[in-house]
Amino acid sequence: MHILAELCVKRPVFASVLIMILVVIGMFSYTKLGVDRFPKVDFPTITVTTRMPGSAPEEIETEITDKIEEAVNTVSGIDELRSVSSEGISQVFVTFLLEKDINVASQEVRDRINLIIPQLPQDIELPTVEKMDPDASPIMAIALSGKGSIKELTEYADKVLRRRLESVQGVGQVMLVGGQLRQINIRLNPLKLRAYNLTVADVSRALETQNLEVPGGSLKMGPENFTLRTLGRIRSLQGIQYLTIANRRGHLITVNDVGDVEDGVEEALSMAQLNETPAIILNIRKQSGMNTVEVVHNVKERLEVILESAPTGYRIETVRDQSVFIEMSANTVKEHLVLGSILAAIVVFFFLANIRTTLISALAIPTSIISAFGMMKYMDFTLNSITLLALALSVGIVIDDAIVVLENIFRYVEEKNYTPFEAAIAATKEIGLAVLAITLSLVAVFTPIAFMGGIVGKFLKSFGLTMACSIVVSMLVSFTLTPMLAARILKKKNGKNQPSEASGHSGSKKQGFYHLIEVFYISILKVALRFRWVVVLLVIALLFSIPTLMKHVRKNFLPDDDQSEFQVNIRAPEGTSLEATHLIISRIAREIRQISGVRYTVASAAETDQHIENTGSIYVRLVDVGERTYDQLEMMNFIRKNLLPKYKAEKLRISVSPIAAISGGGTSSASIQLMIGGPDLGKLEEYSRKLIEKLRQVPGAVDVDSTLVTGKPQFGIVVDRDKASDLGVSIADIAKTIRLLVAGDKVSDYNEKGEKYEIRVRAEAQSRNSIAELSMVTVPSLTRGSVPIGDVVKFQKSTGPAQINRLNRNRQVTVTSNLAPNISQEGVIDALNKIIADLSMDTGYKTGFLGQSKELGKARKGFAFVFLMAFIFVYLVLAAQFESWLHPITILLSLPLTLPFALVSLILFNQSLNVFSTLGVLVLFAVVKKNSILQVDHTNQLRAEGLSRYDAIIAANSDRLRPILMTTIAFVAGMIPLLLSSGTGAATNKTISSVIVGGQTLSLMLTLVATPVAYSLFDDLANAAYRLIKR
Repeated sequence: MHILAELCVKRPVFASVLIMILVVIGMFSYTKLGVDRFPKVDFPTITVTTRMPGSAPEEIETEITDKIEEAVNTVSGIDELRSVSSEGISQVFVTFLLEKDINVASQEVRDRINLIIPQLPQDIELPTVEKMDPDASPIMAIALSGKGSIKELTEYADKVLRRRLESVQGVGQVMLVGGQLRQINIRLNPLKLRAYNLTVADVSRALETQNLEVPGGSLKMGPENFTLRTLGRIRSLQGIQYLTIANRRGHLITVNDVGDVEDGVEEALSMAQLNETPAIILNIRKQSGMNTVEVVHNVKERLEVILESAPTGYRIETVRDQSVFIEMSANTVKEHLVLGSILAAIVVFFFLANIRTTLISALAIPTSIISAFGMMKYMDFTLNSITLLALALSVGIVIDDAIVVLENIFRYVEEKNYTPFEAAIAATKEIGLAVLAITLSLVAVFTPIAFMGGIVGKFLKSFGLTMACSIVVSMLVSFTLTPMLAARILKKKNGKNQPSEASGHSGSKKQGFYHLIEVFYISILKVALRFRWVVVLLVIALLFSIPTLMKHVRKNFLPDDDQSEFQVNIRAPEGTSLEATHLIISRIAREIRQISGVRYTVASAAETDQHIENTGSIYVRLVDVGERTYDQLEMMNFIRKNLLPKYKAEKLRISVSPIAAISGGGTSSASIQLMIGGPDLGKLEEYSRKLIEKLRQVPGAVDVDSTLVTGKPQFGIVVDRDKASDLGVSIADIAKTIRLLVAGDKVSDYNEKGEKYEIRVRAEAQSRNSIAELSMVTVPSLTRGSVPIGDVVKFQKSTGPAQINRLNRNRQVTVTSNLAPNISQEGVIDALNKIIADLSMDTGYKTGFLGQSKELGKARKGFAFVFLMAFIFVYLVLAAQFESWLHPITILLSLPLTLPFALVSLILFNQSLNVFSTLGVLVLFAVVKKNSILQVDHTNQLRAEGLSRYDAIIAANSDRLRPILMTTIAFVAGMIPLLLSSGTGAATNKTISSVIVGGQTLSLMLTLVATPVAYSLFDDLANAAYRLIKR
């Protein structure tokens, strides 16, 4: 590389153009980079939804879910096959390996579903296949309220808002909560049906056969063609009312004779309100892989257009917006990046005391960062929390190479009386090998991150490659721009013993504060070299302290970021009606809003696709972090301890959860998820109950619950087969009649102004809510024409499961738990493993962790792989650079010495060991070894020039102390803004910067001493081995 440096010193325009090309490409690329919260990672999840209204979960499981699972299970690349069978709906979630193309997966699933449709029950709604996970949080939510009726509001929400927003690029689904669509309701009176000797099937058949249009082909009349159509559609409500069902001896019996026809709305499936105002909530989910900020921006543009023509009195508000958090986090890191760059430059000025040298070294920061944008664009990265964090961390690293090269040039001018031009060539040549070794070893540390598996690996791939790109560019800058500028900006010394203008008095190594530091360090080093085994014992003691320190460090999957939002999930006792559930949720939301710092709440009942009436949630939006005196976790814990116990008598199942950033799959966003799988629901209930009882006793485990929901009240309809056979009554007619009258069914469509509305038949309210009334309903009979249904069936009251969960085609129950503040996730998992070991489950039953709990284990293994690969690659790079198998070991010994200090830093700053703090340890390893490289490389050079080992060690460490201190302090200074950050996204910044700042600062003196001592010990060992071989 010294050839390139010499070329650039002699040809400054060439050097400038080379760097300018990279900068221009980077600046152009920056304008094209998208902004998102996390890197582009497609989670290939396909959801298959099939509805069969009125069916029990067991029937849904056997008749629909099992068949769909069997069909899609043959698709290649499936990672997880999960399903939920609830009343009237089956949902199958097919999660593929991350490498699977989502479009290919979707088509393969759709093809398998099409093959089995003939095997599914005839009265189902055809399965829908969607490229999305409905458990994923909406990226945006809009509330519609106003003075109109619920029918008018829903019509506007569905026909205008939903349709126009779903056409926005990147939007995957817009789901309405709280609306009631227009519907033509036919309310039948069972007594009137019986009086006319009619059945429900007669009414349904009349509507199906007399309200249709059928193409009749084409008619050729001379030179013209005419299309034939049978125009049998009913054009008005009166047409439905007077539609003939039967003819009894010349008397026409119409729909109006046996029931009422109403132009109304569907029965409420969900309810919602914004604060105290009833509202319709539109939850917007993006398509897989789309950029969140871009999609939200597109939605907002479309909303502005819609608002211009919105009806008077309608209010449309954005109540949830993920882009706000993303953009605030990104802007915060950008500010810290700039501030860190300034602080790093100030450190250089402090040591060299000259604005010219400071500017030369500081130029490496914007040059390297801006150039990295070009490579990011080429690799299709976005500006997100991961890549921006990588750039912020690289601030202190990219300036290192420039500092090392510039300081050596500075030393040649100051101590050897070289001209700046000569010094730029000679000093760069001398330090070139060390700089190359530092850069390549840094790249060797960060590159293996790109090969981590699992969700964490996909997320952190962009971190490793972004760091590697910026570091490679910084090396190029240090060999081109830095020596070229130094040769022209620095000035030669004025006299033999007088410092140059470039150096300045306070920057001289022989004067001022730095001289005192150097004298102190060299004296410590001499003592250490004299009592080497004392240093060895100290090092051994530190290494043995690691297991003890690890016990005192919390271990979590992710840091707890304050997002100013969280969710309270509520499940009322089974059998609770939608209206009663909504009243409970509204009451809790009202109390939450009384707490200082709550901006608003959105209360929703039965808002999921299953529309489970006794479930709901409260979305809580807090004021911004700077406007309150407590954080989000404290607020959540306050609600758990002080508010929710008031509702204990109502037997509510409540959890308070953050909005998951990376859930890692599973059935919920809970911190702890344990699956228990097996064939018998009774056994699963027994095991899960025991687990829950024990888990609630584990300190820090809160909101402990399970996905198993039993005790749903139901009536079983038992058919007397002998009587039914004697009377000629089919079981199919019985089942269909009951379903039509109680659940209702779509029998036809009503067209108006190009829109299609369902015509649904159902018994009137007072008839369908009474067993006595239902018993009087008639069914077709071959022997008597029709008979009361009570003659052939009995109604038996019982309870059953509200939903049946399956994982990989086996029934399962998931035990879930959240964590109280400052609790170790791994500690709770370890306690749970002990509970499982004492459970003694029968053969055929198994357990396994899901979600964050599962990903925590994967991340641990992934990082172990990364650290191992980093050690191997760094060793090989250093061995090649130093042409030695021994010196790399000396350098790598400095790495484990930093780990105890990193753990102490986590304890002091009250941070957990998580994905980001582990990443911080990796960055710390990458940075710390560069000091050892400088020490060992220069010691070898001086020994090659004839100095004794002892003198070479002392002289080399004296020469390299200033660049080591400069690069270390500059790196730490660049991290200070991240460490002191507050507000949006601060937790992630703090957890990684605390490891780096604390570990680097606390371990500096030890590594400065330990490396020379290790060098001398290994040299003695090598000499002894050499003498032994020569004997």
